[in-house]
Amino acid sequence: MTFWDECLLKHYRESPSSVSVIQGKWKTGKTDFALFLCVDELRDRLGVIKEVATNIKTNGETVYINNFDDLEVWLFKNKDRKAFIFDEAIKSSPSRAAMSKINVRWLQYIPELSKARCHMFVITQEAQFTEKLFLHPTFVRAHWIKRDLKTVDLISPFYKHICRFNELPKTKVEFDPYSIAVWQLEAADQAVVDNDIKIALEYARGERSHNIMRKYGLRYRSDLMIAIRRAIEKMYSVYERRARLEASDLTTENKELQIPTST
Repeated sequence: MTFWDECLLKHYRESPSSVSVIQGKWKTGKTDFALFLCVDELRDRLGVIKEVATNIKTNGETVYINNFDDLEVWLFKNKDRKAFIFDEAIKSSPSRAAMSKINVRWLQYIPELSKARCHMFVITQEAQFTEKLFLHPTFVRAHWIKRDLKTVDLISPFYKHICRFNELPKTKVEFDPYSIAVWQLEAADQAVVDNDIKIALEYARGERSHNIMRKYGLRYRSDLMIAIRRAIEKMYSVYERRARLEASDLTTENKELQIPTST
């Protein structure tokens, strides 16, 4: 086994789901590296994770998610290992807006990554301007620093010294490096990414069953009903989770939100 494979397996198969920070100056290939790490290596070569989602628009190799509504459904829809790439964190969640609505929502999700079995990869140009929750040692297990297009350093609690890897290849995933990655609080109706929920919404709006089946490649009406049942279960799971969070908020509404401190 190569040391590269040892590092990946130690961080992403043998350890609980957590946050990995990918940092580097402009034009050092941070996004390309994140896709290479998650899609080419962890999903396709090593089989550590089953699915990759991101707010980066790609050629279909990943699920596109740009809001908390779709993220929540995707995170908790099953128990498979996942990876979520959050690009341009410095723009979406800057540290100077520490208690913005977006950052408060992230405060709810980051501690529950292990329950969702999802590793989160946060891409940023400058760590000092990024929301401190993404950088807190309680949640961060790996800090990747891109030195140039083919070189990356790994800072990890598992190793005493910095680990350097050279001659890294480009990802097979096609994406527009000049496209701006966005993030929103809520999803527009047309932005729903889960096929089961899309099917249920179209069925509820009165779309003919055979049209839905043809559109989504379903052979039998029983397949349609199973997809609708799955959608109901997913949406109810989200509803239950939000109800628990709201109940918890009622007991702490007069207290300042704080990031857990390490002991």
